[in-house]
Amino acid sequence: MAEAKTLTKEKETPAQARGKRAAKLEKLKQADTINFAVDPAVRAYLAQAAKSEGLDLSHMMQKIVEAYVIDTAPADLALAKRLAAKRQVIDSVQATAAKMDADGAFDEHFILNVVNTAAKDADFAAAYETATAAEGEGDKAQTRARRVRTALNQQMGRVIKRTVGAKSMRKDGGGIERGTATDALIATYTRLVKPA
Repeated sequence: MAEAKTLTKEKETPAQARGKRAAKLEKLKQADTINFAVDPAVRAYLAQAAKSEGLDLSHMMQKIVEAYVIDTAPADLALAKRLAAKRQVIDSVQATAAKMDADGAFDEHFILNVVNTAAKDADFAAAYETATAAEGEGDKAQTRARRVRTALNQQMGRVIKRTVGAKSMRKDGGGIERGTATDALIATYTRLVKPA
């Protein structure tokens, strides 16, 4: 007959508990996502407002939170300056996309064309540089700057696509068609189509 064994867990030392707490707090500092519940009527209202502005709901929520930081932070806070520049970049590509679409300039390379057109403006270029500049020195700062630049470029693409009501072009296998560019602000982009 098999003998029953009782497993006992060794008691955690105070130092181990502090170490776990510190690791958990550090992980929370690195989080990029915040989840919270809102009244369904609030969500519906914000979704409608986002749609009327040519945005998706998550971008609208991000815009609201960033506007609060920009409006309430000390004027010399680097974060507020960076967020204000980011807002300027996003607003600029959204306006450029709407104008180019109204002028009949939509094609499958629309994201690239909008970004290239916007980048010709000196104010846009300065805002993009401020929004994506490395804070600090060294490899860590450069890595963070690359992540910020990638996230901003992806956000510009989503906003451009949403502004003109386009869809991602699909390959025969269902994957998204991508384009590449050299000597441009963005290196890759999603090719677009307008729904029939």
